This record gives sequence, structure tokens and C-alpha cells, in this order.
Amino acid sequence: MTRFFRYLLITIIWSLISTVYGQSQALLDRLAQQEFHLAAHRGAHNQYPENSIASLQEASRLGLSIVEIDVRSTKDGVLILMHDKTVDRTTTGTGKVSDLTYAEISALKLRQTAHGEISIHGVPTFKEALAVCKDKCIIDIDFKEEDRSYIRTAFEQIVEAGMQDQVLFFLYDYKDMASASKIDRQITLFPRANNMKDLNAILKTGQTKVIHIDESFTDTARLLKLKEQGIYLWLNSLGKVDQQATLEGQAAYTSFLKTYPFIRIIQTDQPELWKGVLFP
Repeated sequence: MTRFFRYLLITIIWSLISTVYGQSQALLDRLAQQEFHLAAHRGAHNQYPENSIASLQEASRLGLSIVEIDVRSTKDGVLILMHDKTVDRTTTGTGKVSDLTYAEISALKLRQTAHGEISIHGVPTFKEALAVCKDKCIIDIDFKEEDRSYIRTAFEQIVEAGMQDQVLFFLYDYKDMASASKIDRQITLFPRANNMKDLNAILKTGQTKVIHIDESFTDTARLLKLKEQGIYLWLNSLGKVDQQATLEGQAAYTSFLKTYPFIRIIQTDQPELWKGVLFP
């Protein structure tokens, strides 16, 4: 057997072992280690600018198992961390991300978005974010880039970093799962279900066990059964619930858990407050 065919055989076998119906078994094993997981929305951004390397490092320091980031492409095709279409709100610059080169964006400084002060932090690339999170936490990738051809670029950079087992690739429309999985089936897709019909359709594909739902889901009996079957349902406490917790304390989060007992992953802007409830 030639070296090439030996390598090809090993690659195929490893892919079959590490991937189950388009999802990383290693990632599922990581999720199974805890009853609950906190996801830091745009990084732990209360102390550092959102989507900054420092906010990712702070999430890791807090012991969070998941960090959420937003990804867009510059004019010259460099994937960076940026939520908005423009750099106006979060940096010292102005203009559309898609109209600016990486050199132009890398010259900017991020603002502390809670109060607009200019920070010492720059706009990180997607590659830099992967590197800083490797072997530390799972990355939830909210791919904001409108040119969907860059999904392939993102997947290639994930593979290059050896982080197929550490990423969730968020999809707003679960119907995009088929095309995304064709690019690389080792990447765990993380679709959103807007209703029970969507949820059932996602489960039928067998492609993922991590699904984003919202507060409209009220079939507690059905959802608890899914939890028992190893399905990881994700719900945001962003907005009203986080604001209540900031004003009223942990009681807001205790009530949240009672209302949604089927939830395993919670995305929040207040990870420090949530930690006191889930991991006292």
C-alpha cells in the first residue's frame, strides 16, 4: 500500500469515527460533561469590547464552556470578528466592513461598546479567535457575512486550526444544513428552530443534536424527552431576562430555569451573574 493510499484510508476511518451524521462526537462528549453550559454572547464583553480577543480570554478565565462570535469578511477576503455591517458602532472608524480592506480595519481600535470609550484592542481575525480558544472552549460561530461562499473559507480555517471538534456553526435557516454539510461534514451545524415543526424537521435529518429554540416553545413534556435523549436545546437569556437579573438578582435566572427545564445551553450577556446560579 502506497503512502498516499495509507493516508487516505486513515483519513476516511478517522472521519467515520469522529463524526456522527455530520456532527462531531468529540464535541458531543464535551457537552455531555456538564448539565448546563453558558455561552458568552460576543465574548465576555462587560469588561472588554465585544468580539475582541480580550473578551474571549475573559470568557475562558470565567470558566465558560462556550463563546459566541460574529464573523464577516473584509473587502479583500479576510474573515474578521464583527457583528454589524459597518464598523461605526464598535470601532474608531466608519464605513461598511465589505468596503474596507483588512489593512484599513486592522488600523482601527475597538470601542468598549457599553459606553463607547476607545480601547487598546484591535479587530481580531477569525484565525486569531480560533487560536486563542483552541483547547479552551467551544466557539459558536454566528456567520454574519452575506457572501455565503465565505462559509467554505471559514470551514477551511477551522480544519487548518484542527478545531472541527470545538465549533458550532450557527444557521438561521435549518434548510441550509444540506448545503453546509456538503462542504465539510465534520463541522457541527447548529440550526435555529422557529417552531416545533422546524424542530422535528431538524431532528429528522439526524445531522445535529444542538438546536437553538426560543421562548415560544412550551411543550415541556416533549422537550424534556428530547433532553433525556441527548438533545442539547439552546435558549437565550439576552435582553429582558438578563436585564431583570441585573436589577433583581439571581431570582430572575432561577425563574428562567423553572420555566424552561429542558434547556442545556444558555446564551447570556451576564455570564458572571449566571455562574452564581448554575455553578455556586
